[in-house]
Amino acid sequence: MANKVKPVQPTEIKNKKIAREVIEHIRKPIPPSVYERHKQNAEYFNKMFRK
Repeated sequence: MANKVKPVQPTEIKNKKIAREVIEHIRKPIPPSVYERHKQNAEYFNKMFRK
């Protein structure tokens, strides 16, 4: 059985260090390489399924 990850609620955070890490992770920008990889995957799947 898979474990469910409980989302972090601001009222449950007791440690300021953990709160800062969570906020930093949320605000972190997505690198351009990820967009390029998604584009390549989309093209590959289109070729595969649109014979």
